[in-house]
Amino acid sequence: MTHYPQIASQLFNRPLLAHRGTLEQYARAMAPRIFGGSVTFGGEWQAGLIGEPVRDAVDFEGNPSYTGPRMIGKSGVAVIEVEGALVPKGKWIGAMCDATSYEGIHAQVGDCRSNKDIRGVILEVDSFGGAVSGAFSCADAIHQLAQEKPVLAILTEHACSAAYLIASAATGSVIPKTGLAGSVGVIMLHVDYSKAMDKAGVNITPIFSGARKNDYSPYEALGDEVYKKAVAEADTVRDMFIDAVAGYRKGRITADALRKTEAETFMGADAVKVGLVDEVGDPIAAANAFISEIGRKAA
Repeated sequence: MTHYPQIASQLFNRPLLAHRGTLEQYARAMAPRIFGGSVTFGGEWQAGLIGEPVRDAVDFEGNPSYTGPRMIGKSGVAVIEVEGALVPKGKWIGAMCDATSYEGIHAQVGDCRSNKDIRGVILEVDSFGGAVSGAFSCADAIHQLAQEKPVLAILTEHACSAAYLIASAATGSVIPKTGLAGSVGVIMLHVDYSKAMDKAGVNITPIFSGARKNDYSPYEALGDEVYKKAVAEADTVRDMFIDAVAGYRKGRITADALRKTEAETFMGADAVKVGLVDEVGDPIAAANAFISEIGRKAA
């Protein structure tokens, strides 16, 4: 039985750029790793960012787990996949958890910028979002890449919350008719075990120094003052989210329009009408058209 306190620290009592509908799935997938259970997981022991150690990461069989952006033949187009739950670091959580790390995306963006043979990039996005930590710097890196090479975000169905933040940084975006985009907002989770502890006959007495040290304790109900503090933090992150998207999509959607969505998600044509994405299209057809366009420019 293995516990993952780093994962727990990202999931609870912190703002999440995640769609409400994915929180239950996210928590259910992580629960055995966080609270203990019959889970085994090998490799990926380092959890640092400096020096991009993700490039040297190996899977539980000792094979390299970082392979760089996926190339589409000799088209000059690379694909960066943004799928599943989005997490800050990729060496202590990975494909086994249906997740993509901002760390891994960063490394792939760096490869796309430095590789002269890559003339265009497709972001394949299918995610309901995830952690705040690392999301904004990841989106900024993609936006920088988009200043140097065409970047097309193709939704292969969903780009919500943090995933939408990342998609919005691309040069352009395509959504299928049934796809969802948006959820430009912030949500937080707090777990209160106090009644469960009472039922079990367990009394936990926190001993601490510093009035705010015990904020968000899972062994007592969330007080009004702490709740207000949490809402204020969520509002701050939401403002950052709105400002970032409005900057990336300048001329296509304003900060005021984004705020008025109230973190709603929009399907297909409605997402285009609001200004969240650029056009409705079939993902495969959109990719083929992009590849052809990159080929024409290279000719």
